Amino acid sequence: MGVQSVESLSCWLQKATPSGSYLLLGLRSVQSLAQAYGGGVFRQALLSAIQERLRLCGVARSDMLVLDCAVLIGLSDSRLHSQFDKDLFLERCKAALCYEPVRCGTERILVNVVLAWVEASVDQPAYPPHLRSLASTIAFSELKSQDCEQTRQDMALATRFFAEMQDGKIALSFQPVVFVQDHDHVLYYEVLLRWDDAGTGFQSVSCAPVVQAIERLHVTERLDASVLWSVVQLLERYPDIHLACNISPLSLQLGPWWRLLIAVLGNAPQLASRLTLEITETACVFDHEAAAKLLCTLRGLGCKVAIDDIGAGFNTLELARQIRPHVIKIDKTLVHQARHRDGIAALNSWVQASCGISQYVIAEGIETEQDFRLSVDAGVHAVQGYFITSPCVQPPWEGAEPLSVRDSFNPTHTNFALNRYSLKDQE
Repeated sequence: MGVQSVESLSCWLQKATPSGSYLLLGLRSVQSLAQAYGGGVFRQALLSAIQERLRLCGVARSDMLVLDCAVLIGLSDSRLHSQFDKDLFLERCKAALCYEPVRCGTERILVNVVLAWVEASVDQPAYPPHLRSLASTIAFSELKSQDCEQTRQDMALATRFFAEMQDGKIALSFQPVVFVQDHDHVLYYEVLLRWDDAGTGFQSVSCAPVVQAIERLHVTERLDASVLWSVVQLLERYPDIHLACNISPLSLQLGPWWRLLIAVLGNAPQLASRLTLEITETACVFDHEAAAKLLCTLRGLGCKVAIDDIGAGFNTLELARQIRPHVIKIDKTLVHQARHRDGIAALNSWVQASCGISQYVIAEGIETEQDFRLSVDAGVHAVQGYFITSPCVQPPWEGAEPLSVRDSFNPTHTNFALNRYSLKDQE
């Protein structure tokens, strides 16, 4: 569809929606996927999959209008009144659409959709409250078209990864962030992923390459939501632990899954206070206003926010000044460069600037006694790295068993937290 503006989407909706309730689907990266897999064949496979999979959610397959990257579907039964109920319905639709790859000939293609509930009447033109977020998300996913071969390689890796995640083969590992004055005093455990893709064992296998592929494909929300819900489950099960998990900047866009999570955390302030969200540096925040608003909401619930890997990648002090995070983590490259005298000043400068913005400054990548001493001299509050403790798939607290990531897109069950969440609280 190309870059879709709020105005063009709004204009299209006003023409297409007489009265009633509608499901609006925004399709991410559809141009890149069409180029990589053949435009006409891919689009036909995608539309057929949408019709068939939404039928399983009780959505009629007849009233469907298509405009480039957006699909509008009439809802014959729209008895969902609360926002919570609507968001839960949208997440179930997204799970049905995205859980399994779309088959296009011999290819298996992960798709990502942005969903919105649209209400329209003769007197009230259709303009869903989340339309701007939906439009900017679609637009951003098409800004940088990558090489078709790269897309296919990323897709092969990502589809294999998510299939393994469905089978419970993506393990959670834990690495402590400890205070420099007392290594037994843990600020929190960062939750990392381990995938034994090569059969070499979980302990030594990082998921960084597949996470980068997932970001290039713009399907980060599935991974981030799955890890975050898994972490929330751990925090609920073990009321004395503090955990942090990584969130891609590409996922910082308020949508149904975030609103459901916010509803759950709002009913569990003690749980929220033990959760830290580490914003990674491997992609840029494409909507700073939306990201800041979302993070502000999460902080209001008691969650902590950390800016990860400052001094490298896309994260900057300007972003930190805007968000005012609880934690800033100094990238390991700055620590390692300080091993040479000409890198010490840079480490000191980043640490001092960060201390003026956040409550805690953490040095990552502490691999030697020298790394630790240089970081302490620079003024950090806490450290993390192999010199302290390696990541471990065995949770370090008593009575816990190794755990895998639970796929939040699994359409056969509702998320554990929502099963115990009272819908009456939303009325």
